[in-house]
Amino acid sequence: MKDVYRKLMKQHGGSIPFRILGGVKQKQTIRRKPRKKRSRPKSRRNPKTKKRRQVLNVDKYSPGTIIRKQGELWKLTQSKEWLKV
Repeated sequence: MKDVYRKLMKQHGGSIPFRILGGVKQKQTIRRKPRKKRSRPKSRRNPKTKKRRQVLNVDKYSPGTIIRKQGELWKLTQSKEWLKV
């Protein structure tokens, strides 16, 4: 055993504290966390639930009426059917 350690052990009563020794030096590694994927709530992506489409009521409109629905143009014919324009 080296003389330095013997002197330190006498000073501290047989055991040398790590703070006096200088502690244990370890190489610090940088841990990179993986990016979290953004996900929508499961309730919005439930495959069992289907989105109900609203059907335009033909009784409210007269034949020849053109309506824009979800970015598409629809025209009501004489036979009360909606045709995509």
